[in-house]
Amino acid sequence: MSTKYWFPKAVIGENLEENVLVEVVGGKITEIQCDVEPTTGDLVINGVALPGFIDTHCHGGNGYFFSDSEVENLESIAEFHLQKGTTTLFASLVTQEPSFLLEQVERLGSHIPFLTVTGIHLEGPWLSEKYCGAHDISALRKPEKSEMEELILTSNNTILSVTIAPEIEGALEAIKLLVGKGIVVALGHTDADAKITREAIDSGASVITHFYSAMRPISHRVSSLALEALYDKDVFLEFILDGTHIIPEAIQLLLDTARHKLIAVTDAISAAGSSDGEIQLGNIAVVVKDGVAKIKNSELLAGSTLTMDRAFKFLMQNFDVSYIEAAKFFAGNAAMKYELPEVGTLEPGNLANIVVVDLNHEIEAVFFRGSRVR
Repeated sequence: MSTKYWFPKAVIGENLEENVLVEVVGGKITEIQCDVEPTTGDLVINGVALPGFIDTHCHGGNGYFFSDSEVENLESIAEFHLQKGTTTLFASLVTQEPSFLLEQVERLGSHIPFLTVTGIHLEGPWLSEKYCGAHDISALRKPEKSEMEELILTSNNTILSVTIAPEIEGALEAIKLLVGKGIVVALGHTDADAKITREAIDSGASVITHFYSAMRPISHRVSSLALEALYDKDVFLEFILDGTHIIPEAIQLLLDTARHKLIAVTDAISAAGSSDGEIQLGNIAVVVKDGVAKIKNSELLAGSTLTMDRAFKFLMQNFDVSYIEAAKFFAGNAAMKYELPEVGTLEPGNLANIVVVDLNHEIEAVFFRGSRVR
């Protein structure tokens, strides 16, 4: 049995089409017609239809972390972000001692895929002490082949992404090992100079974790990871659109120089969707005030309380970005970079994961595998 949804506008491929009819069978798009009027039986949804958002860097939400031991709490995180437009989600884990990290990976790996969660992102423990941010410095360590292979095996091969600082001992070998196993390597929490950055990219690293944040700042005299990655046409850049992590001028620089390779992420922690207060991020105490999360007694940011709907609205209200470009930032680029099947674009054969936004850039409706969930 098919269901037909009609939208006045929709991003289809590289075009913003009008009067679009999308037919869905079994949760997948089977046919798309443009420039047609709705007929009896078609479900009319006003707004602009976009591919469902993909968040490849998210630690939690709705009061829980992906390190939680209860399945219902893990599912609660996914359901919360689904209501905000995220139809594909990576479960991010922070630095922990080996036994704790292995336990978390095993628990998540045994349950994935569930709802929108399609894989695991390890942010650490192979990070720079200088730029470790809200990661427990005492648990940082150099990458060992045995630990990495055990984590991958224990996860049931659900680890899709790993953030690593390329300057630490053994990092380049680790990057090659991970890439060889089909895992996307992101560079982040790093003090890497230009030389080691080039070596890491040549070894297969292809994403930068939350660009600008937790890395050596851009200098006008000496190149470093930031400049090398910014101008490398093949290295994708995560950016956090909460108005706190990156000032508008720095966001504009990304749009001016790297518009084709940007990936919007939330880096959300458990406080997303919850009230202010003090929480634990791994072994680190974090204080959330006015929706901004910082390490206790510090001005260092500790993830965010961001959701993808807020990120989308912030971008569209403050910058000259088309719906076509936004669809790439929030879905298409991530799907392409991580080779995620059946998501990222609205086209026949893909899952009917659809976000509909109104003229104020607010979410009007969310469809997950063809069913309206908001």
